[in-house]
Amino acid sequence: MKRSVVFMLLVSLVAVGQSPNDFFREANNAYNEGNYNRAIQYYDSISKQGVHSVELYFNLANAYYKQNAIAPSILNYEKALLLDADNQQVLNNLSFAQNMTLDRFAPLPENELKKWGNGLVFLTSVRGWALVTIMGSWLAILSFFLYDKTRKSGFKRLYFTVFVGLLFCTVFSFAFALQQKGKLRNSRPAIVYASSESFRSEPNLRSEVLLTIHEGAKVFVLENVEDWIKIRLINGSTGWIPQSSIAYISFAVE
Repeated sequence: MKRSVVFMLLVSLVAVGQSPNDFFREANNAYNEGNYNRAIQYYDSISKQGVHSVELYFNLANAYYKQNAIAPSILNYEKALLLDADNQQVLNNLSFAQNMTLDRFAPLPENELKKWGNGLVFLTSVRGWALVTIMGSWLAILSFFLYDKTRKSGFKRLYFTVFVGLLFCTVFSFAFALQQKGKLRNSRPAIVYASSESFRSEPNLRSEVLLTIHEGAKVFVLENVEDWIKIRLINGSTGWIPQSSIAYISFAVE
């Protein structure tokens, strides 16, 4: 314990003189040496500087996983997916971590239309849709410029058709980015950090315990009442747990 405190103090003292890249190299070296505690402290020091990347959270999650710390590993895999929802390596490791959790909640069945719509909206991340919007906008401007400058009727029709198509693509990608961002904000996903927690019918200790949920379960926060939060499980069940029992899947301070 004392060694850990001393190391954290040393990290804070040299933080001013080291860049995130320096910390990342030190963290990777510690990880490769099997010193996962030290690696975690270095990775954490990077995120506290406001630096976020898939590699950072993936490596941090792996370090926690090596220590059998299920909730922190799942939390950081989920953070990596916020930056790259299609990263297969992160998805695979997240699946391994989830297999170590005690809870097995079956997700609610979705009708095909809703499933198709969500699949389209979440085809890529918000960042991915934003990139599509930017690229589509520039290509639309270019195609309109070519349409305006060319004098051949065949090419004018072609460029105008491309312009209209790109315009629709840009509008839809922008709408999908907003819709996905809204869904993520409203659902406020989080990971249960408590080893076990009573899932109650009301926000007080006198209320009925509906079931017990365990470390690593993914939940969605619906509302806050003082020190309690109302959450939804992936099977659709709703109930209340203490706010201190969870950690939000977010880069912002909740």
